[in-house]
Amino acid sequence: MGTNIEAKHAERCGITAISSVPPFYWEFTPNEIVQYYSDVSSAVDLPMIVYNIALAGLVDFNTIKALSKIDQVKGIKYTATTHHEILRIKDEISPDFSVFSGADEMALSGFVFGADGIIGSFYNIIPELFQIIWMAVRESDIQRARDAQTKANAVIYYVLANHFFDCMKAMLNWAGIAAGTVLSPFYKLTKADEMRIKRELKVLIIKYNITECEVLNRIREQTK
Repeated sequence: MGTNIEAKHAERCGITAISSVPPFYWEFTPNEIVQYYSDVSSAVDLPMIVYNIALAGLVDFNTIKALSKIDQVKGIKYTATTHHEILRIKDEISPDFSVFSGADEMALSGFVFGADGIIGSFYNIIPELFQIIWMAVRESDIQRARDAQTKANAVIYYVLANHFFDCMKAMLNWAGIAAGTVLSPFYKLTKADEMRIKRELKVLIIKYNITECEVLNRIREQTK
């Protein structure tokens, strides 16, 4: 019921599409997940993007297929590493059923397997590298795409190991983008943490010769 209310609020605000993760905490059946999305999408006259994400419990291909039969469901955020299923979605459901790859570390794989776009976290921090990946794939320059993905993954692995959420927010703040901080119980970086992270990121930036990203360039310039 709460999600339906939020969907209606979004529609009143002029939002052009809605999205929602599957219900989680309890182990819901595929039929219950399909019913959930059917209820939410029918509450408004907006297209819906469903989620396949480990946090809420990955759904199998048959469930994705069932979800695609809901009139207003027009695509899926596919945050799973089984990218072979992207090909299957396009083949067995429809080439027009939108698939957005959600694994930042596998953006290249997602595009190669036919994803229409990407939705993730690190696109907020280092979008330039993912733009390079997208354009390189379109131009069939896989080596260039791999090089950009390698640089992106170096940053991703570092941030994931250093209090992911607040580290991302801190990087945006350092670049002049007001991202605030996290709320408890997430770990909040101390000033000492931030100084260490800046120094270590600078080493990483130099090691991988990452020059394409505005946020990282600012960190490099600010760090002695």
